[in-house]
Order: sequence, then C-alpha cells, then structure tokens
Amino acid sequence: MRLIFKLFFWFLVLTCLGLALAVWFSLSSQPLVVNNVRLSHEDIARAQVILRENDPRHLASGEQSTIIISESDLNLAANYLLQKKLRGGARVSLTPGNLDALGTVQLPIQPLQRYFDRSYVNIHLHLTSGRKRFTITRLQIGQLRVPDFVAKKILKYGLPLFYQRPEYQLANRVIRHIDPQEEELHITFQWDPTLIDSVQSTFLNDVDKAALQVYYDYLLVLQKSGLSRNGSLTHLLQPMFALAQQRSLEQDPVAENIALLTLLGVWATNKDLAQLIPDLRTRPHRFLLKLERRTDFARHFLGSAALTARGDSALADAIGIYKEVADSNHGSGFSFTDIAADRAGVRFGELATRSAASARQVQAFMAARFEETDIMPKARDLPEFLNSSELKRRYGNVGSDAYNDVMAEIERRISACRIHREII
Repeated sequence: MRLIFKLFFWFLVLTCLGLALAVWFSLSSQPLVVNNVRLSHEDIARAQVILRENDPRHLASGEQSTIIISESDLNLAANYLLQKKLRGGARVSLTPGNLDALGTVQLPIQPLQRYFDRSYVNIHLHLTSGRKRFTITRLQIGQLRVPDFVAKKILKYGLPLFYQRPEYQLANRVIRHIDPQEEELHITFQWDPTLIDSVQSTFLNDVDKAALQVYYDYLLVLQKSGLSRNGSLTHLLQPMFALAQQRSLEQDPVAENIALLTLLGVWATNKDLAQLIPDLRTRPHRFLLKLERRTDFARHFLGSAALTARGDSALADAIGIYKEVADSNHGSGFSFTDIAADRAGVRFGELATRSAASARQVQAFMAARFEETDIMPKARDLPEFLNSSELKRRYGNVGSDAYNDVMAEIERRISACRIHREII
C-alpha cells in the first residue's frame, strides 16, 4: 500500500512539473506578431466591391460561384477579428494548397509576472487544404512543438465544438471547396436562397430576442401616446433607458443595452426591422427624431452606437468615414459634422456596454433628465458639404495632419460631454 501511495505521489509531482514546464515553454515575453492593422474606409470600399461582384442573389438556386480573397484582405480580416475578440495579432501567408499562420495573443493575466512584464502566447500553425477542411501539419505554441498525434486529438475533439456553432453550420451548407493559391484564397460556394432566414437568425445570436421584443413593443407604445415621433432624440432615449434600468434589476444590463441600441439603430437607419422581430405586424412611424435639430445626426449617432454595442467600434468608425468619402465624390459632400455624430455614437455605445457597472451607470444617467449636449457635442460649426476637390485642397488625404487636427477637436468635444466626464 505504501508503494502505491509513493507511486501516486510521484505521478502527481511529475504531472505538475510537466504542466509547469509546458506553461513555461508555451509563454513568451515578446509577441511574435504585433497587430498594427487598422480597418480603414478604403477597406470598407474594397469589401463593398467584393460583395457587389459576388452578390449571390444574382445566382440561381444551386448555382456555384467562387470568391477570391487576397492574402492582404485575409490578414486584415484575421487581425480585425482578433482585435475584436482578443488582444492579439496574426500574419497569414498562402501558397498553393497551404496556409501558414502566425498568431499572438496577449494574456489578460500575467502568470509569470516575476519573469515577464507581459505574457504572450505565440502560435505557429501550418494547414494543408482538403476540400472543405484543413489538416494541421504543424502546431507550435511558444517554444513547445505540439506532437502530431496531440494536434490530431485537438482536431478530433476541439473542432467539433466549433462545428456546432451556427455560423459554421451555415458556411458548411454553402461552401464546396477551399483552395489556397499563391497569395490568394479561392472559396467556391453553392447558393441556396433558403439560407437568408438562417443568416438573419444567426445575426441575432448575441442579442436577447426577448429583450428586443420588449423594447420594440415599448417603442410602439411611446409612439401611440404621441411621444418619440419627432423632436429631440432625448425624448425617446430617456424612457427607453428607464425601461432598461428597470429590467436590469433582474437581467444582464449589458445585454439589455445591446438589445435596446440594436433595435433603435436598425430603425433609425431604415433597415428591415423584420430581421429583429420575427412576428412584425405593426411598424413604428418613420424615424424623424433629431440631434441639434438634424435627423441625420440622430441617425449617425444611433447607427454607430448600435454597431459598437455589438462589438464593432472599429467597423463603425471605418463605415462612417467611408460614407463621407463616398459623399465627397457623389452626393452631399464630406461632412465632419456627420463624423462627429458617428464618433459620439461610437463612444456612447462603448460606454453603454463596456461592463455591467458602466452599463448600469449609463442607464441611470439616461433615465434621469439630461440634455442633448450631455451625449452629443455641438457639431454644426464643423466643415461639411466638401466635394472631393475641396476636401483634398483643405485637408489633403484622410489621415493627414490637417485632417487629424479636426478629428482631435471632435474627440475633445465628445470627451467634454457630461456623460463622459461623469462615467469613467
């Protein structure tokens, strides 16, 4: 019996030692990849071209088509997703039949703080393409090369968890072949128009559908009573956030704010509310609410707040600038005023969903009496209606010193709003 206890003791010691060594060799003090990629308005424009050229609605049911994604765009998407979900970066390279990826994730906790100021997990992954799936041919975590049989176990037991996600199941029904080429990824898909409803449902997986229905019903009640049809956006936000504050006594306040802002953002930007409310029988009146006496400001504010609440602040910023650049070429012209409303919405969405404590603070602030200037700074004096030649003459390109000076002034004004001074 004593021998059995000794063997068990040494088994535990060696197991703990092995795990400690594995952690030591898996962590690094320096990142393998630094994410300095930022989503820009040019990326949005290029994505729109890709989507327009590959719009599946032009295909007959069952017809196949191939999307070609460049290596640079694949890197942009990978870094955007890592930036959105984790603090990390990635670098992907493509050759015929192969995908090689380097990735870095900074740990939120520092298990080896005594030795490292910051701890990173660096991953080197090499994949060989099949038809729909890739095969792992190399997996290295830090300095630790994962044996092939362990990598295969990860594939066998880990990927099924991913495969169960609705996003993957939808992609698996459509994608027929994935073919890495030199600096390009070719994805062949077969169009099925019945997937549209499934895609809309997947879009709402991270939003409480019951909460959406509650806020939708309350919006109709407010409009029926004569409130929230026109005038200041504050007349709508105050009672809606008062309801969110009440519901958050028993519900997750972040989830409540996401649902509320998602509903208002979709309505304000004239998107189809049916994708949010399955049983849509009565539609609210057309959005006519204003900030600074302008409906476009309110639309920009709520649209950006909704995108940000769903975790897409970088996307909201890029889309806002893209719209203005597009308007400078054809339309109403480039307007820093609209960008100010976009940025105010982004900052509001971040504050409303940053944490449970922040979400409750925003609810309390908005449920009480507040003024427009408490959430949206004065912006009507900013340059607007600039055509492309005037924009270039006065500010050069997006990102120039002159352009950034105006953007810095916008940020200064937003930071001076009472909600950002009181909720830190």
